[in-house]
Parts: sequence; structure tokens; C-alpha cells
Amino acid sequence: MSDHARARAFYEGARRVALGRAEEPLQRQLAAAWLVRLGADGPTLELGCGATTVRAVGSGYVALDLAMKAVVENSNRGVVADMEVLPFRDASIGCVFSIAAMEHVPNPERVLDEIARVLRDGGIAVLAPAWHCRTWAAEGLEFRPYSALRFSQKARKALIPLRNAIWWRAAFELPRRVVREMRARRGPVAFSYDRLNPNLEHYIGTDSDAFTCMDPQAMAIWFASRGWEVVSHRTRRARLLARHEPVVVRKRTMK
Repeated sequence: MSDHARARAFYEGARRVALGRAEEPLQRQLAAAWLVRLGADGPTLELGCGATTVRAVGSGYVALDLAMKAVVENSNRGVVADMEVLPFRDASIGCVFSIAAMEHVPNPERVLDEIARVLRDGGIAVLAPAWHCRTWAAEGLEFRPYSALRFSQKARKALIPLRNAIWWRAAFELPRRVVREMRARRGPVAFSYDRLNPNLEHYIGTDSDAFTCMDPQAMAIWFASRGWEVVSHRTRRARLLARHEPVVVRKRTMK
């Protein structure tokens, strides 16, 4: 069974109350505020409306999700589709936003290509995946007691506070960010991310079903290296210091 088929089966069968993140309502308000601030003009497409209650954002709102259950339960204007292959014409969408969804896609670079394809010139994208999903999430190491773990898992669980520390993560991530910035000076760069092994058998906890670990700087660089306006991270310093905030971009207008 393909990754997409496994994911579809998992989300169709998942309990509505299990999935989602506590901060999603706030992120939805933030996305709406960005669209208003930038004068975004619809139609507005949400990628991965999910199992939480959908409140329309932007004009001409359309919800899209891989699972039919999410679309049927949450939206009067919805599309069941894979965000890696959007069923919309080129340059037909005014705004795109996505909250805590892209990390659940096997190939997020294809999603970025599709966003670039369907957005009109001057169109806005507000992208807020769950950044930096952890390698141990699929095993639920943060949630399971030590008594239920193997020795190797206990050792990894004990190291989680250290590996979650900002200084520890920065020591590994900052050099990668500097390299990306240097490569972007020469032209378009590939979207870099780390692949995870999602748990699509049982939902254990937050991000246990994530396919990828993504960095907001890498996403900002992908757009910036293609001439897009990165509204949320306009400078190299802002990109190098990016943490958990959304990446907000405007597609360049072709003359």
C-alpha cells in the first residue's frame, strides 16, 4: 500500500477528537489576520482542513482534505483531494493557507510546487505546519511511561529534554541554515526536510503521524530563491532566527 493510501485509510478511520493541535484556533485567527493585512483577494483555499471545526477564512473559502470525513463534516464548500496534486487550474486561486497539515504529507516539496502553480500573480500563501516534528513522536516516547519502554527507548526518552533545548537544536540547525542561505544566492534551491517514519496504525499523540520534519527557514528560502516576497521573514537574519511562526509569502507578479 502506498504512503498516500495508508494516510487516507488512517485519517478516514481516526476518531475526530483524537487529531488536531490545541493551538489551531489561534493559528487560524493568525492566518485570517495576515490575509486581511495583506489585502488578499480570494478564492481562498485551505490545505488540510482536518478534523477540527472549520471556520471559513478569507473570501470564497474552499476546504481541502485527503479524508472525505473531514470535508463532509466540516465544510459546505469542500474538496476531497491530495494536496500534492491540487485539482485546480493554473493561477486560479488568490490565497492559500494551511495549518498543522503539511507535515502529514509524504512529499511536501510537491505541495510547494502546486501552491506556486495554482496561485495567481500577487497571490498570498500563509503556511503554518507543525515545524520540527520529533523523530520519537511515532513511538510516543513523550507520552508512554518508562515501564512500557525497551531499554533503548528509555535512554532516548531520558534525552528528550536535552534534545528539545533551544541551544542544542540551534547547534545542529544553524549551520544548515547558513548553508541554505549561501546556496539561495545562486538561484532556486530544493526544499530540504527530514523524512520521518509515521505511525499510521495508532494515534499516540501530537505528530506521531507526521511524515516529515520541516524547518520554517528552509521553506522561506525555497520561496525567496524563486523571487517571491517573503513577508514574514524579509531579511536573512529573520530567516536564520525563525522558530515556530508561519511562513507568509506573496507570489511575484510576472510582467
